Amino acid sequence: MKNGCMSRKSYPIFILSFLLVFLIASICEASGSDQPDFGFLSLLPPLVAIGLCIFTKEVIPSLFVGIWLAGTMLAGWNPVLGFGKAVESLWNSLGDPWGARIVLTSLTMGGLVGVMRVGGGIDAAIQWITRKIESPKGAMFFTELAGFIIFFEDYVNTAVVGTTMAPITDRYRISKEKLSYIVDTTAAPIACIAGISSWIAYMVGQIGTQFNDLGISYSPYLAYLRSIPFVLYNIIALVLLTYVVLSQRDLGPMLAAERRARKTGLVLREGAQPLVNTGRDITLPDEKCPRRVINFILPLAFLIFLIFLMLLITGGWPEATLSTAIGEGSSSKALVWGAFGSVFLTILLYRIQGLARMDKLFKGYMEGMISIFVGTIILVFAWGIGSAIKQVGTASFIVGIAGDILAPSWIPVITFMTGAIISFCTGTSYGTMAILMPIVVPLVYKVSAAAGIDHMTFLIPTIGAVLGGAVWGDHCSPISDTTIMSSMFSGADHIDHVNSQIPYALIAAAGALAGYAGVAYGLPALGNVALGSLVALMIFRLFSKPVDPAGKYEDIRHLT
Repeated sequence: MKNGCMSRKSYPIFILSFLLVFLIASICEASGSDQPDFGFLSLLPPLVAIGLCIFTKEVIPSLFVGIWLAGTMLAGWNPVLGFGKAVESLWNSLGDPWGARIVLTSLTMGGLVGVMRVGGGIDAAIQWITRKIESPKGAMFFTELAGFIIFFEDYVNTAVVGTTMAPITDRYRISKEKLSYIVDTTAAPIACIAGISSWIAYMVGQIGTQFNDLGISYSPYLAYLRSIPFVLYNIIALVLLTYVVLSQRDLGPMLAAERRARKTGLVLREGAQPLVNTGRDITLPDEKCPRRVINFILPLAFLIFLIFLMLLITGGWPEATLSTAIGEGSSSKALVWGAFGSVFLTILLYRIQGLARMDKLFKGYMEGMISIFVGTIILVFAWGIGSAIKQVGTASFIVGIAGDILAPSWIPVITFMTGAIISFCTGTSYGTMAILMPIVVPLVYKVSAAAGIDHMTFLIPTIGAVLGGAVWGDHCSPISDTTIMSSMFSGADHIDHVNSQIPYALIAAAGALAGYAGVAYGLPALGNVALGSLVALMIFRLFSKPVDPAGKYEDIRHLT
């Protein structure tokens, strides 16, 4: 969203949306529908926000309309008081310590990239890596590999991989849509199943609470580890990504984006509104500034090391074990401290070498922060609507609908679909886990006991289905923070990223459903993964086409 401006063609749609808010408020207020249980009306805020995002391509006002509608519902259908509640939800989101730390982290990491650009670190990396990469396929594979390496935190993944690989993929005419897809797919899906990551404490805590309430003595951490093969969406999404990269095939909006980028060099479509400032008014390194690869590697090493160290320290290390400390650590504190520390050390490193004056380094820092300011504001609005729809009971209503049709062997299938809908509408994986885990774990336990089945038979796959469904929406919802951050740090138009990624997410979800059907029919864990992967790859192969069928742009070094 360049400069955060609303296009004129969107005005009528938003005027109609505002009128819709008032109309709904008037009807419901007249009918006395001010009960705390809004039923199907609880679906309106997220559906209105997501629909407006897709149709208008204006994220911030679309989110605010959704927040306003939720606020109006909570204010007894009074749109004036609802407006106040909408604004209140925004400042509460920004004032929340966790949210404030993430905002500071995003801005500071943007500043770090600006400093690295002024000091020649970015140029050095581009020059070095492009000598190792000989094709667009190599650039995409290297990007995916980087995502696998930074497995322990999804926010760090999006920030480091996105900012590092953006200039390199630009050079090889890889669209921003494809870059943000790779970054997004190697973020939350990997962090959730990594075994040791910042997600562990939360997921194990959710499982452990239910086990304690039910008197189950089984280790919650071991239950999580055993559930990993059943987090089918995450696994299949990664399998599909690898095949997409190696096959150089695409479909839908992604195919159009990749062909545009290869043929014309336009990594963004005309009229796109990236979440970073891609203009030319930026400070560049001096011509005499040496381009040393170490000046790219060390700042990233500072960043990753400090974040990992602070994650351990906030988790009680060295008193606690390494795995416990990683699981118990505060990722938001580790991120903000690591970001600030890496900026300080990078500036010190560059000054010792005399690469740039202090005022120029600070100018680069400010330009880096400004470049992702709009994307950071969108995060605040996404948190605002997440809080608002939680209060109107959107997720509880969805669960209530699905709860009546759950059956023992098909619980994982229904759980995955329910979790996917909740996470897409709310944009939060953690929230989806918090909603579903207290419902489905006791349900599986009781249904299994009534049927005379060992409760662990379907309990482990169901836990995996909760995690997989939660990640599906977190991976592709336009109001998900990691989806927004993937667009932001990749320099993509957010709605273009969402539109081009959703077909791939749906294909992986279809594969996951096939795998959970395999669970119902008693297939072994690896058989479910193989079945789901095969289904996803067959669907993709059927509908996809080669990006460059004639091989004309396979070696594009002569064009760059």
